[in-house]
Amino acid sequence: MKAFLAALAGIFALFAFSAPAVAQTSDELTDAQRVEVREMIGTYILENPEIIEEALIELQRRARQRESEAMMSAIGANGDLIYNDARDPSFGPADAPIVIVEFMDYKCGYCRIASQWVSEAREAYGDQIRFVFKEYPILGEESRYAARAALAALRQGEDVYWRFHTAMVQSSGPLPAGRVENFARLAGVDVEQMNSDMDERQIQTHIEQVYALGRAIGAEGTPFFIVNGQPVPGANRDMLDEILASELARANRNN
Repeated sequence: MKAFLAALAGIFALFAFSAPAVAQTSDELTDAQRVEVREMIGTYILENPEIIEEALIELQRRARQRESEAMMSAIGANGDLIYNDARDPSFGPADAPIVIVEFMDYKCGYCRIASQWVSEAREAYGDQIRFVFKEYPILGEESRYAARAALAALRQGEDVYWRFHTAMVQSSGPLPAGRVENFARLAGVDVEQMNSDMDERQIQTHIEQVYALGRAIGAEGTPFFIVNGQPVPGANRDMLDEILASELARANRNN
């Protein structure tokens, strides 16, 4: 209701300042003229009620545009932390023309959906893409435990991490310690070493800093992708495909 009233007030203001019959500014209008303008606006809206819906749609479009611009500005300001943190899992050539960053949580159902797209893109485009994964556990203690375990497993090799990461992100349901350890064993992780490493302060600090980074750029949920600087909130496969195709075409033109 508040949004509706705000939109309605905006519409009245818009007509008050743009109506052809009104030559004066609002400060110059007499009381009688103000009443006349309000009556004109009220009559017009009653005769054209669809304008309310159109105005609300336009307000929402502008809000989304402002949000996207703010995100892109924040991404630009934090580029080094986003793309060049050596502690993050990274796959693909350092000079790949396309860099895709994913803020993800192992308990996120939408991350499970998005993981299929990630795997397909890695297989289809190979060295044209560098993927960077940001362990961003925002769904509780089990998420944080799984993220710590994954970063500990990364120390045992990228291939080990990838198998472990894929197993966990494609799973469903709870992720208690025993289940995480079982995924780790199946992925070839030295579980005893993982358990030792995951308790180190450096890993916890890394997760805390990724969390702060995610909040700074507006990543309110997971997954949150950045494709060559362009934010894609959620598992929006159509948008990911569209941006990726555009960036691939741009890269091919420049070669």
